[in-house]
Amino acid sequence: MANRYKKKHGFIFKGFKNIFKLFKKKPTIINRNETFPNQALFVSNHSAASGPMILSLYFPVYFIPWGAHQMTGNYKARWNYLYYIFYQKKLGYSKFKSFIISTLFAIISKLLYNAMKLIPTYEDPRLIKTFRMSKEAINNNRSLLIFPEDSNSGYHEYLLKYNPGFIAFVQYYYRKTKLDLPIYPIYFHKKLNAMIIDKPIFIQPLLAEGKSREEIAEYFRDVTNELGRELIEALAKLEK
Repeated sequence: MANRYKKKHGFIFKGFKNIFKLFKKKPTIINRNETFPNQALFVSNHSAASGPMILSLYFPVYFIPWGAHQMTGNYKARWNYLYYIFYQKKLGYSKFKSFIISTLFAIISKLLYNAMKLIPTYEDPRLIKTFRMSKEAINNNRSLLIFPEDSNSGYHEYLLKYNPGFIAFVQYYYRKTKLDLPIYPIYFHKKLNAMIIDKPIFIQPLLAEGKSREEIAEYFRDVTNELGRELIEALAKLEK
């Protein structure tokens, strides 16, 4: 498993990136950090389908993403997830539009996500597999990108809830290594095509205050929503 993370993206993913960059403009990036450690978590809002795409193309740090486990399955599993859950339930697309996009994207998605070394996430005891794969990636000096937004009601510009799975992983990693991983909040604004990367937050001090995983996750949600407001203000000043 370790060999999976020793090398960065290969020529397949680089080829996809070069093609997609022809259609996706580079965003304005406000980065509050001079450098990043090799071992870190980046936590971002999803911004419909745009966040994962833009960050994969233009984010200044190499990362391994978390993603729905269905997208690492066979064609039928990928198509069902895309058609019924992602495009209709989460994005609100029509059945016809969802059918066309799902049918096409399900063809290339397995190759693309394999090239990205995507780590599958689960909502059952198989989550330990996610944690073990993530630990292996971190131990190979790879950072993780996680989208913890609760998207049961779709994606929102103002985030309603963050799921606490990423907090559970940081706790798991700390128990194994005694390293409190830095977590960098990110907000991406689709309409403005801009993102802001905040300074790191560590959870051990928050746990010492008696906060639960859920409370810490909501704290990160609040921080991210505030980043969205600050991003809009910063861009407005740049335009003056």
